[in-house]
Amino acid sequence: PLGTYMYSPPEWICLGFYLMEAATVWSLGVLLYVMVCGRLPFQDDHDIVSGQLFFWQQVSPECQHLIRWCLGKHVVDRADLRDILRHPWVRG
Repeated sequence: PLGTYMYSPPEWICLGFYLMEAATVWSLGVLLYVMVCGRLPFQDDHDIVSGQLFFWQQVSPECQHLIRWCLGKHVVDRADLRDILRHPWVRG
């Protein structure tokens, strides 16, 4: 299983499997959320699986877009690592 449970993607919680790159992108989304908001985006399994994401701090629309893309509920809706590197928020 993945290292830190609260960084686990919904497919791991629901199905017990994950794709390495998609899970990495999910974890990066969680980490970025923690860095800009100062707290975890999800508090329990239900929150992770539901995919409801709230920003409690003032976060730029570009950063919110990147985080939401990384935390796409379904693997096919998630950014990949190349997408992240090309994202306007990362490129500055």
